[in-house]
Amino acid sequence: MSFCKFSSEYVISKETQVDNLFINEFLPYAPAECVKVYLYGLYKCSNSGAYDNTIENFAKVLNLTEEEIEDAFLYWQEQGLVQVLNTCPIEIRFMPLKNVINNTKKYKPEEFATFNRQVQEILEGRQITPTEYDEYYYLLKTLHFQPEALLMIIKFCTQIKGANVGYKYILTVAKNWANEGITTTKSVEDRLLSYEQAGSDIEKILKICGAKRIASLEEREQFLKWTKELGFDLKTIEYVAKLLKPSKVNFDKLDLKLTKYYEMKKLSIKEIEDYEKEKSYMYILAKDINKKMGLYYENLEPVVDNYITKWLNLGHTQSSLLALADYCFKNSIRTLEGLDSTILKLYKLGIVSIEAINQYMAELISLDKEIKEILEKLGIARLVTNQDRTYYKTWTQVWNISNELIDLGASMSAGKFQPIQYLNKLLSNWHTNNIKTIEEAKNCTLTEKTTEPKISANKGRSYKKEELDALFDSLEEIEL
Repeated sequence: MSFCKFSSEYVISKETQVDNLFINEFLPYAPAECVKVYLYGLYKCSNSGAYDNTIENFAKVLNLTEEEIEDAFLYWQEQGLVQVLNTCPIEIRFMPLKNVINNTKKYKPEEFATFNRQVQEILEGRQITPTEYDEYYYLLKTLHFQPEALLMIIKFCTQIKGANVGYKYILTVAKNWANEGITTTKSVEDRLLSYEQAGSDIEKILKICGAKRIASLEEREQFLKWTKELGFDLKTIEYVAKLLKPSKVNFDKLDLKLTKYYEMKKLSIKEIEDYEKEKSYMYILAKDINKKMGLYYENLEPVVDNYITKWLNLGHTQSSLLALADYCFKNSIRTLEGLDSTILKLYKLGIVSIEAINQYMAELISLDKEIKEILEKLGIARLVTNQDRTYYKTWTQVWNISNELIDLGASMSAGKFQPIQYLNKLLSNWHTNNIKTIEEAKNCTLTEKTTEPKISANKGRSYKKEELDALFDSLEEIEL
């Protein structure tokens, strides 16, 4: 019995670390049952003395037979990840993965005699080294390539790169295909057939790109992506290739362009054509708006992406946006962020069309004229501000005070210290006391020293909490 050991609760709460080498080099290619056995074995290694660390428990937990557990460990022993010390009873030792990677696994060349001869016939331009053969054996034994499938890949690579193609290139292609599950003769044949069927189409795109050569493997893969995964037809791909400047067109840039159209759900020539026309229009519009506001951007793409597209989606037109840009400039709002804020405020009010904007502007001009007259009565000579508009809307729309009472209050506030604030307090007093007439207002004034209201008898009234809440809510909802 162990002197010290972890409790079962402690073991469960800890983490089981899986080496990235296992995930990268072994997991993608191993049978599912073998992966289950290996990972559960790692977990059990953290508490090797536990009573349930037995093959019977492995079988029960993983829903496998004991024979399947043994076969899995024999598989990992062949890969070099474990050692099977005994078979009755079975005893397993997990090995460090770095040792497996650093110590190249030795294969018996005689096992691959036929394969070796066939590979050398394909790569007749150079002598294959033992190291290269070992790499091919790894593909066959660990990644489970069928020999004929791997030979087909090697031959295809020579067609792309020539007879002297480096084996590292072949390994990269083979591993990439293995990641896609292409390891059998049938699956490799299907992939090569898809390349062959697309061959003439790929040549057409290469010609547009100004390339007079055979397509690379990467270009073939990209073309299959465009047609199989993204759903573009050849004519659309040709159209997009021709949109790019001749000096800049290549498969990588074409891939970026097609991927962007795919993300925007623009898959046909008509959809792409309409988008490009609209985009050209948006760039012109962005330039005109910046000019209206006294701004300059060398790169208009962020302006189009972040603002113009959004504003047009809200329902605005060129005329409405230019009108708002002009309005903002005249009111010292001279940033695109400020214009955006104004547009969003008006959108909440349902003001989008040029007609609605013109009507709103006319109302603002009329409103400012009325406020200007009040300022003149108060002895203030300056432009109308947003604060002035807030006061006026509160007096007229929230407190429902008549123009006659506002005029009287302005006359009474003229010459006072901070006349606008004085007028606001005076009108607030009248509103609180339900003053509706000139006669009532004259009997309810503010003292000079304390500015507290003198309220005529029986003129005041109390407000319920609900009324006060509604009043403050209405103040918060005022739009500038």
